[in-house]
Amino acid sequence: MHERCNLLTEVLFNDAVKAALDLDAHYDKTGELVGPLHGVPVSIKDQVDIAGGHDSTMGLTHMINRPAPADATLIRIIRDAGGIPFVKTNVPQTMLSFECSNPLFGRSGNPHNPERITGGSSGGEGGLLGGDGSVIGIGSDIGGSLRIPAHFSGCYSIKPCAGRISSTGCRTFNAGFSAIRTSMGPMARSVSDLELMLRVQLDAAPTLAATEDVLPIPYRDVKLEKKNKLRFGFFTQDKFCRTSPACERAVRETVEALRREGHECVEFEPPSAVEAMELFVALTSAGRYETLLSHLEGDPLESSLFLATIGPKLPWFVRSALAWLVDNVVGDIQFGRLLRASKGRSVKEMQEWQYRRDQYVDATRKLLWSHHAFDAVLCPPQATPALKHGETSYLSPLALATIQWNVVDSTVGLVPVTRVDPILDTVDEAFLRRLEQEPGSSLVEKRVYGSGGVYDALDMAGLPVGVQVVGRKYDEERVIELMKVVDAALGPRGFAPGDFAAREREREKVY
Repeated sequence: MHERCNLLTEVLFNDAVKAALDLDAHYDKTGELVGPLHGVPVSIKDQVDIAGGHDSTMGLTHMINRPAPADATLIRIIRDAGGIPFVKTNVPQTMLSFECSNPLFGRSGNPHNPERITGGSSGGEGGLLGGDGSVIGIGSDIGGSLRIPAHFSGCYSIKPCAGRISSTGCRTFNAGFSAIRTSMGPMARSVSDLELMLRVQLDAAPTLAATEDVLPIPYRDVKLEKKNKLRFGFFTQDKFCRTSPACERAVRETVEALRREGHECVEFEPPSAVEAMELFVALTSAGRYETLLSHLEGDPLESSLFLATIGPKLPWFVRSALAWLVDNVVGDIQFGRLLRASKGRSVKEMQEWQYRRDQYVDATRKLLWSHHAFDAVLCPPQATPALKHGETSYLSPLALATIQWNVVDSTVGLVPVTRVDPILDTVDEAFLRRLEQEPGSSLVEKRVYGSGGVYDALDMAGLPVGVQVVGRKYDEERVIELMKVVDAALGPRGFAPGDFAAREREREKVY
């Protein structure tokens, strides 16, 4: 899989074999397992420190030959449970992009089509798991980094709320930034495997809380009574970029599957995703990305970061003029909002934006969990399935579908649902008419659906498509159970462990 898709940054096979032999010796001597992960190989995102002479380069050339001094806390927890880290996986430059590419290790390809991206920033993880190259893995998420790769590559993930899993020993490009917090979390090929890793990490939390920024809450078992009807909210459009037919179908097929099981599914008007993206851009760009980009130290900037980082580099009068043109000449007010938000800020301005964030968070939580009383919300993880390499350069705002829930700091799971169908998911005249009639970013939608646009159901045929399962804050255990309900309702559909490898074997027989 690595030879085909370039997913790894380091192999730890010698260490892994030694650890496996030690575990075998322990079992032979005692007849007992070390823990719930006894002998399980675990893939690890490159930002996570692993001792024993291994770098955490994060794709930076100047970080070569700077081995981590100690295991990250979550690695120690994995080892204590019997797990065996066996590879480190690729990440995008700065980890602020959903195209997994950097000047040191190059770009990672999607296991379903290497000419397409795996997502990011946990892109190496998503690709490895989606291609049956790993059993379970660890990634992180500040804007969709666990969910976008799972959506693109056809695996499962869960974004816990910040502070439930330790991030000590996990590298970052933006140390000290806390306006939007990063979450560490598992990726896997089944919900039950997600639950296993989440349980292992959370059960260690009470002993960590005295010295680390971790909630002292262990895994809390949740039982959803089968006789109880669940209430799911759902939406298919974020009013920024119209959701592709494939991604809308994934949500609606999930809804129909749940309704067949007797659950209530209510379509509703969601909180403004554009406002959430505006908040995210304003907060992350407040320091002009100086800390983030300072780590490059001469490395060329990846094209996927062009649009995301250009705003603060522009003189104020150029940015203002561009925003005016976008608003009044192009007529794209949505994109204009994001352009205005992307600039440096004073401390006073930063505090004002954080207050606006708090207001948005409060209003969103009250709408979803009090007014509507939903058990969970179902929605697309992005407007499209996996793009081709290089197509993210002007389409980074598509990440607002996942970023919305980082701003709110919700627990969010990702369940693979279906694959792109070249007939069912084509863009027709009715779809194009809706593009013109409904609000959205004309600049982005033109690049996605216009002449030569990136969405092509025929060319994307067979790519995985997932759905987000959004829950309440600090409700990871319940979201896991809700994901099980969704997964069971959808039934077998080719995303179980070994399914990808089986399909590849059949394909090889044909050719």
